[in-house]
Amino acid sequence: MSEDVLLRFLGSGLIDVGGDDAKLEKLRLTASDLAGSLKKSSSKALAYALIAFDPHAPVEDPVVVDALAALKKRWATYVNTFSGPPVAVVRAMLLDALAQAAADDDRIGVAVVASARNALPFIEAGDEREIWADVVTEIEERVDARAETEWATPSSIAVPPMVFEVPELNAPTVTTSRAGRDYLKKEFRAAAGPQFQDPQRGNVATNGNPYWPGNNHIWVTEFGDRMAEAVAESIDAVVGKTRIEQADLSDPFRELAATVSSYVGNALNTVTAATAGLQRRTNLLWWRETLFSPTTRVSYRDLPPASAATLMAFDLHQQVPMFSPASVAAFLSEAVVGLPSIDQDKTYPMRELVAEAQAEAGLAVLRNAGAAVIGPPEGRGPFLALIAYPDVPVARAEAEFRRLTGVPPDAQLTLPGWASWVFRELQAARAAKEGSNAKRRTRRT
Repeated sequence: MSEDVLLRFLGSGLIDVGGDDAKLEKLRLTASDLAGSLKKSSSKALAYALIAFDPHAPVEDPVVVDALAALKKRWATYVNTFSGPPVAVVRAMLLDALAQAAADDDRIGVAVVASARNALPFIEAGDEREIWADVVTEIEERVDARAETEWATPSSIAVPPMVFEVPELNAPTVTTSRAGRDYLKKEFRAAAGPQFQDPQRGNVATNGNPYWPGNNHIWVTEFGDRMAEAVAESIDAVVGKTRIEQADLSDPFRELAATVSSYVGNALNTVTAATAGLQRRTNLLWWRETLFSPTTRVSYRDLPPASAATLMAFDLHQQVPMFSPASVAAFLSEAVVGLPSIDQDKTYPMRELVAEAQAEAGLAVLRNAGAAVIGPPEGRGPFLALIAYPDVPVARAEAEFRRLTGVPPDAQLTLPGWASWVFRELQAARAAKEGSNAKRRTRRT
């Protein structure tokens, strides 16, 4: 899609380069330059998108001024081709640049899609609508596919088997002694008879068996008792001196324990990651049922209806990741409808909704969070810039509202629609900010 955006603008008669392919190539090169600038600083994505979508974008807007300066670097004599500042050409190049950058960075895609969902219904698109719709739809399909993946809960969770290499263990060391043969000979002889022929000492009294083998019955009994006692004493002596030194298993057991702990931890992380979408949905259902703000610790029922809807948008933004399905905004709308004080069909001027968000004490948390992700209003930007910087003079000036937001000050929204609008702006601002931060970290490393 990004390759034929400029051609489609040419084909629709929205821009004219007199059929000169060389001039078209200069526009393409400029669009690529703008895409490169956007990739380096994705925080520009919101302003780029809001200018690209608006046929009535002011020529003095900083984005338009910067884009014309980039065009002049590629085409120094462009002013001779157009009767005035070619804002339509700038917008076509910006849309081309957004498509290119979003193809490489889904965070820019989030910013583009969220801005489009808010702004396009309030813009008189005319012949451009089909071009925008195709570009935004292509980006939206890719971003939503990623969001659905991050929110999905698998039907089964695969955990790999634990791998543990059993270390080689040393066999136990057994230390023992031998039976005393001399002792056994002496005792065996004593068991056999009262005296015997000792080749070295002659007949020696042994204090042995008092009976001779001729007394068969008595001798055998005495012989058996003495033999048993001699053998038992010899065995006891050998066993008593036997020592078994076990192998040291402390290191293998510590290694096994560490492996098991790591495996269990990884398995739990796998289960947690796989069920994160389910847990998130469960938490959101609880939040919707309680109608209680987790950030300000107050019930939405205790706030003015418009402030409650705005705070609900912020609280939902705090609870969901950057990549969230389009259905999340619809969920928010239904949650706002659940407030007892809400008339879901009543509309409010958007300028008044912004003014209340600038002044309501209970929305200080939103204003602080907005100031952390977006700068003060200068040119075209989201409502969040006006809300986050209420003390900047232009932020409260009704005459500047159209220039800074692209929306007429009398344009109206229902409170469910307003909550969805604020939620999308917060998501877009976070995506653009995180994209820029990630690129700065990459450059530093």
